[in-house]
Amino acid sequence: MKAAIGRVISICPLLLMTSITAVATEVDKTSAGEKNSSVLPFDLYRTPAVPIPIAQDRALNCLALEQEIARLVPKTYSYKPDFYNDPYQGSAIWIGTTLFMPAYALSGYVGYLQYRENGRIIPAEERIEVLRHLKAQHHCFET
Repeated sequence: MKAAIGRVISICPLLLMTSITAVATEVDKTSAGEKNSSVLPFDLYRTPAVPIPIAQDRALNCLALEQEIARLVPKTYSYKPDFYNDPYQGSAIWIGTTLFMPAYALSGYVGYLQYRENGRIIPAEERIEVLRHLKAQHHCFET
């Protein structure tokens, strides 16, 4: 048993060095201007969207662009309180700590609700950004 633990402990520095080398290689690739090939098969964080207007949007005049933006703005509102102001989070943590441990599952559910809400808010914000770029191209801000 002690010999097995000793082998595992001797392998840990090797694994650590391998992972550091892999990360350093990734940093070198991105700094050299190569395409960023992430270590993970998915992106942890959202990348900025490049606004690309469609032909129907380009045909809109300044008033129609402003009306479309005004229609989309309410979709960007969030009435969900943040973590520290949410009374359900506080009660879930208190109940999970003192009475019933599965109450911590509410935190995961709240994270899922936040994910769904971001799925509603982010496309609206990106669409508004496209329309604002079009307003700038049409010189709508000048009077």
